[in-house]
Amino acid sequence: MRHSVLPGPRSLRLLAAGVLLSTAAAASPALATTSTAEPAAATSAVRAPAVPRSVPGGSLDATGYWTAEKLRNAIPADLPANAPTPAKQGESTSSGIASRPVAPEAKMVANDVVPSTAGKVFFSYNGLNYVCSASTINNNYKNLIITAGHCVHGGAGGGWHANIVFAPSYYNGQSSAGLWNWTGARTFNSWINSSDFSHDQAFVTLGQRNGQNLIDAVGGNGLVWGNSRAQANTRIWGWPAEAPYNGEVPYYCDGNTYAWGSTDAALGCTMNGGASGGPWLKDRIDANLGYVFAVTSRRTTSGPAILLATPNSADVKAMFDQMT
Repeated sequence: MRHSVLPGPRSLRLLAAGVLLSTAAAASPALATTSTAEPAAATSAVRAPAVPRSVPGGSLDATGYWTAEKLRNAIPADLPANAPTPAKQGESTSSGIASRPVAPEAKMVANDVVPSTAGKVFFSYNGLNYVCSASTINNNYKNLIITAGHCVHGGAGGGWHANIVFAPSYYNGQSSAGLWNWTGARTFNSWINSSDFSHDQAFVTLGQRNGQNLIDAVGGNGLVWGNSRAQANTRIWGWPAEAPYNGEVPYYCDGNTYAWGSTDAALGCTMNGGASGGPWLKDRIDANLGYVFAVTSRRTTSGPAILLATPNSADVKAMFDQMT
């Protein structure tokens, strides 16, 4: 649906042409509540099937599943409407840096056109092909991306997604770094069992491509946790694919986030389905690198267009530590 927007400092930019499309209204942060620590939440994981020995002709990935036609016709995963999150007594007083950004091994020119460390996640579910957004995260194994929980699992009553591939720096039907096949995915049990949007985060590990690790090839963002919902100079990347967008080029929204509801950060932005899982970056080093403090989870569907995300908690840090 088409969103109404109000004048203000935040902008959504079409990166292909650098044209300012819309602005969204500024809003005042809500008052913080009394801080309390929370225990780490349980997670579950799924492993990808073994890659076959031979690949059918015309396929773009090592499994032989994805073709150019399947990528082009993938359905944008729904960016769910604003839904209530569980009541929260307070925000954790602990915070930290789980990993720090790292540049790719080969020098790349940073630009605002297509970020090397963000891209599209394609997957299949119930016989259909879908697409979300995601971003790289630096880790010891140089093989990790972060996205939304609903981009790897259907939530309450649903199941795990399959045929997951990551296309970094996707632009007009192509990824300059190729497609990277998944080896495993992990998300929170509270998402799996009850579609808890405060735990709408997931990690996906990726196999090597042509003998190279993902992070070495395209660079990796840092990961932070326990940050305030009000963050200045935030940038949100995504590949929105519902009208008026077509999912072929990346967009970003810049601005200052603010508290929304019981757990979420919010930023005025008109991105829609397909943008799920895109990174919310703080302390950016350049257009390609920064610290991911949240990923796009939901949106408002009436009034000003607003994206919502629960900032990474200690639970997300604990899940990050489980990834190999």
